[in-house]
Formats: sequence, C-alpha cells, structure tokens
Amino acid sequence: MCVYAQNMSEIVAPPSTTPSAALRQRLALGVATLGLLVLFVFWPYQHWDFMQRSSIVGGILRKAQQDAEWWFCLFTPFIVGWLVWRMRKQLRQIPVAGSWWGLPFLLLAMVFYWFGYKADTAYPGYVSAQFLTLGLILTLGGTAWLQQLLFPWMFLVFTWPMIPLESLLALPLRMLTAQAAGLVLNIIGVDVIREGTGLLSAADESRGLVQGQLFQLDVEEPCSGIRSLFSLLMISALYGWLSLKTWLPRGLLFASAIPLAMLGNLVRMVLLALGSIWFGTEFAVGRNIDGQQEMSFFHSLAGFAVFGVALGGMFAVCTLLEKRLDRRPKMLHGSFRELQVAGSPLLFWAQLGSVITILGGALGICAMTDASYQVAPANISPDMPAQVLNFVSTDQPMTSREQSILAEDVRIGRRLYTTTDRAILATAVLSGAEKRSLHSPDDCLPAQGWMVSSESIITMDIGDGKEVSATLMSMFRDVVDKGGQRVRIRGINIFWYVGSDGTTCAGYQEHVIKTYTDAFFKNINHRWTLLTFFVPLKVSVAGFEDPFAELAAVEETKVFIRELLPKIKVP
Repeated sequence: MCVYAQNMSEIVAPPSTTPSAALRQRLALGVATLGLLVLFVFWPYQHWDFMQRSSIVGGILRKAQQDAEWWFCLFTPFIVGWLVWRMRKQLRQIPVAGSWWGLPFLLLAMVFYWFGYKADTAYPGYVSAQFLTLGLILTLGGTAWLQQLLFPWMFLVFTWPMIPLESLLALPLRMLTAQAAGLVLNIIGVDVIREGTGLLSAADESRGLVQGQLFQLDVEEPCSGIRSLFSLLMISALYGWLSLKTWLPRGLLFASAIPLAMLGNLVRMVLLALGSIWFGTEFAVGRNIDGQQEMSFFHSLAGFAVFGVALGGMFAVCTLLEKRLDRRPKMLHGSFRELQVAGSPLLFWAQLGSVITILGGALGICAMTDASYQVAPANISPDMPAQVLNFVSTDQPMTSREQSILAEDVRIGRRLYTTTDRAILATAVLSGAEKRSLHSPDDCLPAQGWMVSSESIITMDIGDGKEVSATLMSMFRDVVDKGGQRVRIRGINIFWYVGSDGTTCAGYQEHVIKTYTDAFFKNINHRWTLLTFFVPLKVSVAGFEDPFAELAAVEETKVFIRELLPKIKVP
C-alpha cells in the first residue's frame, strides 16, 4: 500500500505555479492581510482609556504596559508569521481552491465583531479574530490550506489576554499553591500555619516567637501560577510543534505546562519562606511602604524559579515523550493537498468579492453604530448613615491595600454597625468607569481563610412591595484559642449587585452578562454597586454549633437591609 501511494505521488505531479495561480495566491494573501490589519490594528474598537477608542491590538498593548505578564501576547502574531514563513515552500505547491464553507465563519466573525464594538468590550473581538482567520483560510485558500495552516491558526489564540480565565482560575490555583507550600514546609521541618491563601510561621514558645513573627506570606495572583501558566502554555505548544512529530506527544507536553507552572510557584513560595527565616523578611520578601509592597532582589530572583523549574521540566518531559511516544505512524505518503485542484478564475473572483463585501459591510455597520461611551449614574450611594434602627456604627475607610489593587475611580463605603448582641459589616463598593472593576466576594473571603460551607440564592423584601435576589454564603474558620482549644468562628455574607437603572443581579457572572447585554441592547453602561453584609456569629466549640444561630442572623440582617436601602438609594 505504501508503494502504491508513493507511485501515486509520482504520477500526480504537483500543480504548476503558473502566473495566474501565483497572482491568485498573492491577491488572497494581500486581501486577508489587509482585512486583518484594518479590523484589528487600525480600526478604533473599544474605549480602552474611556477618552477615545483604540484598536484591539492597541488595547492589548495598553494592557501589557499596565501588566508586564501579558507582553507575550504581542509576540504571538510575529511567531505565527514566522511559522507560516517556514511553510512557504509547501504553501506554494498548494493551489488556491477556495471553499464556500468559509463564508459562515466570516459572517459569524463579523457578528461577534459588531457585538463587541457596540457593547464596547474586546472579548467578542478576540473571538471574531479567530473565526475571521479561519473563514479567510477556507474561503480564499481551501481545505488543503487549512490543513497546512491548522497549527498556526490554533496558536493565534495566545494573542488574546485571557483575563476572564485568569480571574476564574486564579483563586483555585492560589489555594492549591498555599496548601502544597504549607505541606512541603511542614515536611522539611518548618512549622507553618495556613489561613486561606496566607502562610504564617507557627508560634514557638521555646524561642519566644509568636505566630507570623518569622514570616507572613500571601499567595497573591502573581504567585498563583496563573500568570506564568499562559506564557508557559504558549512556549510548550510551540516547543512541542517544533520538536515532536505527532499530535499525541505534543498534546501531552502542552498539558504538562499546567502542573509544571504550579510546581515552579511552589518552589518560589518555599524559597521565600526559607529566605525569610534565614535572612529576614525584608531581605527575602521586601518592605511594605504605605501599603505598597516593594519587592526585594531575592523576591525577584525567586520569581525566576517559576520559569527555571517549568522550562527544565518541560525539556525533560519532551525528551521522554520523544523517546517513548513520538513515532510517526506508517501511512499513505500521498498528501491530500496534492489532490486539491485549483478552482476556476471566476470562482476565485466571486469568493474574493464575497470576502471584501462581508468585511466592508461590517465596517460600514460599525461606522453607523453609536460609538459614544457614557457611564450611567449610580443607583446606590456608598455614603451610609451613622445609625440604622438601634445599630450604631463606626466608619471603616478603604485600606491602602484596597486602594492599590482597585481602579482609582472605585469607591468603597463601609461601616460596622453594632448592637449589644449583633454586628453587621455593611459595604457598598461603587464601580468605576471600567466595566469589570468589581469582583466577587467568592474570591476575597476564601483568600482570607474563610471556608464556604454553603452558598444559595435567597429572596428579600426591600420594601414598597419590591423583592431582590441575593447570594447567601455560610462560612467558617477553625482557629486555636489561647487555651489551646480548637474553636470555630462562623459567619454569613449576603451580597448582590445593583445597576444604574435599579436592575439587580445575585451573582458575579450574572452581573457580567447583564453588563454587556444591556450595553448592547439598551445602550446602558451600568455603574454597578456591590452591596455586601457580613455578619459574624458567636464563637463556639467545633462540633457544638447552634443550628438556629445562622437562621436568626439571616432574618435580622434582612430587617436591617430593608431599613438601610432607602437611606442610600440615589433619588
């Protein structure tokens, strides 16, 4: 069979590159390149700085300037271009035989493009770029071109900053890293206490050390592994494609980037803890100046351990896969690309005209769409009254840490309301001009050491015959008191989001979806307010909790909320 296939490849000579065929290739490449440049490099797509629109690539550049972890995104198109350049000899032998199957992808791409333009968000534009590139390859080149360019097209996905994926995966990775680092440190003889994503040195009475005196580390997002994970995934995909021959070992190498990134960050946390013990916290971690963490040289050096460990592990895994699995199977050597016949010139011009019409029509629709951006006024004021019912309060201003991690125009109003037997921490977080400047309490509370035992949606009467759905979280923390007894601290947290027109969302993802759908269908750019009410319960011995304490706290908090809301609602 292999002999037959080899003979066939001798009989079916590759198509000659006539001037007409070469002209088609150049025209197809030119139109595709020009379309991508106009749509994603030059066309003002989103209000990245809320003063004027800039292109999608301009927005990625701005994101990289704000956060250096995303610089690798800007190198991806050049790597894709280099990969295509390496294939230039094979591509010259493939005739241009466009397929009408590419048109649905082009139309879908332009729908996403327009949605993102009108809703003023780049993420649909990222999806549009992938579909558009796929549609251009199919419509102008054909299935054989797609077969050849499949990996460069897939690799293009690393151009887009995965910020939603970052926020979704960061907390679980932070928790796993903290758990693993605490386990390793305890195994090697360093007593450590873990509280959520924090690692504190254990107390040592024999040495006169209190808990946290030697070191207090927190696995923040840069130390979670999520930032390095994206760039390591890109490196593993490229390295596997260049070094391995078949898809199975390439896929395994790509998947290995996830545990290797976590291993690298585990090593970093262990180094920071040991460095704090041996040389002191300022040397190992850095100084905290007015709430801003100044990273030390040792801390920066430990950061390189992430890539050192991950890349070293990647090379080892690649070598193992190359020896054990990377065997190209025996198969027919006659390429499907050799069997693709060039389409007629009339068909080529029809497909080329369809591409120009679809892309030009989409730009025309965008040009006629209202591109102004005005943030609607807030529905809730963060300024809370000093007294509600029989609760008196003390103001709890924004901390320096909150100011450093939140956008400048985010405002927080927070007061601790207390009576003789109840305390309620009421917080109103007012979003800034940026659409996703708020986060979910699901992220920060577990990071502070709280374990969420249950989460449910409740309905509350807020007066005037109105009801609102909110999220109720039941939480606990186990600590050891001064007498050495293990006690459980419990609490509840009720939260929801309020939009500019009074619309409410019980959860974070619901409020994100509402943000973009209302921006598209209603031309409303919400200024959201996150309302949270945290209520601690009485301390009890673990295993002997009052089952009715939480129910009573929920009902009292509902009454408190019904009384507070009219006082902070903006007329």
